[in-house]
Amino acid sequence: MVSQDTIAQLRQDITTAEDAGDTSTANRLRVELEKALNADAEEGKDTQ
Repeated sequence: MVSQDTIAQLRQDITTAEDAGDTSTANRLRVELEKALNADAEEGKDTQ
């Protein structure tokens, strides 16, 4: 189960990395966020 807190933290970390000009970290975190969102969507399908 992917916590909504985890998703929110990833979004915040992406913003922080972008603000610091750290594009490689921001891009890596975007991949992690995409995985988390996909896992969350899959879990939603399982409960229906």
